[in-house]
Amino acid sequence: MRRSEGRILTSHTGRLFRVGSGWIGMGGSDPRTPEQMRQDVKDVVKEQLKIGIDVISNGPGGLGSQGVFALLEGVEQKPMEWTPEESFVSPKTLRYLSRDMLKFEDFYQNMYERTGRVPSSAPDPRLTRPVVTGPLKLKTLQPLEEDLKTFKAALAENGNPEAFYCVAAPAWCEEFLWNEYYKTDDEMIVELSEVMKPIFKAVTDAGLILTLDDPAISHDWEEARRPQMALSDYEKFIMIRVEALNAALEGIPEEMIRYHVCWGSWPGMHTNEIPLKDIVKMILKVKAQGYSIEAAKSTHLHEWKVWRDVAKLPEGKILLPGVIDHTTNVVEHPEVVADRIINFANVVGRENVIAATDCGMRGHATANWEKYKSIVEGAALASKQLWS
Repeated sequence: MRRSEGRILTSHTGRLFRVGSGWIGMGGSDPRTPEQMRQDVKDVVKEQLKIGIDVISNGPGGLGSQGVFALLEGVEQKPMEWTPEESFVSPKTLRYLSRDMLKFEDFYQNMYERTGRVPSSAPDPRLTRPVVTGPLKLKTLQPLEEDLKTFKAALAENGNPEAFYCVAAPAWCEEFLWNEYYKTDDEMIVELSEVMKPIFKAVTDAGLILTLDDPAISHDWEEARRPQMALSDYEKFIMIRVEALNAALEGIPEEMIRYHVCWGSWPGMHTNEIPLKDIVKMILKVKAQGYSIEAAKSTHLHEWKVWRDVAKLPEGKILLPGVIDHTTNVVEHPEVVADRIINFANVVGRENVIAATDCGMRGHATANWEKYKSIVEGAALASKQLWS
């Protein structure tokens, strides 16, 4: 993993969409054929390099939770016990239901309706939930291997730039799994982490940086399905998941791993979030070289000070702070981006900062690409000041 030597490098968290694909809802981009997906990856690789992003991804690819489940035995899709007459913001539909979603139920119900997550009739076979009904085992790596092959081919056509591939961390996969087999969720997450070990290794064996997508380390704090924990109990709960993840990463060099943390990517109210200062030491326990942290959204814009006052970035580590907000179509001015970068560089060292996004982008694809340009332009402005 390169460091920012001589200038601030740029990257993002991985979720991109082809130019001109329009509005991006909660369900992601529209369905594409395998041929179209291959072309999308080629196009998105070229677009990132054209803009000047240094460390790139395969855009709409990556292995989210649903993609992980498709590789496993022991997971079944079952109909959701829900009808349109009920609120979609419910434990019946959202295992990751947050206290804010209950507090502002009218807003979140409307948000899911606008983004197409709530079907117009019931029963609807599209509305299912992944359920663990038997022992978790790895079934196949073939879809992942095909995805990696497509990405590697696109990179080879463009000079093999430094690149990363996203995989949902076991704890984030747990957020979507209804457990009907294991005695406890703790037992399930340990087994899931072990089963995912070959998935992580396949990414790094392909020569790609593994980016672990793990909003769970922050989001579990506000989940409505369990009683509110004391901070000490929450740390014990999270460390079970961190230790299971680290065991699954055994043998993979830390310089091949980035760890992404955000507080939920939906554009809505977030009033029950745990502060970064309360979980930063847990985050730094993950065996990774790079830590991608949401930092530009207004609820976390102040938390650059955590790296000054609470936690010191360990020797050899890299911080990838979000310098643009992923929940709005407003394009940040490059000077604003530069100021944010400089704040972090002054605290953790300029060579230890790579400018990135808060999380996977929402809104309109055209606006998103303009925001990526602001990262590159802001990084150039920051570099002039930091290396003047």
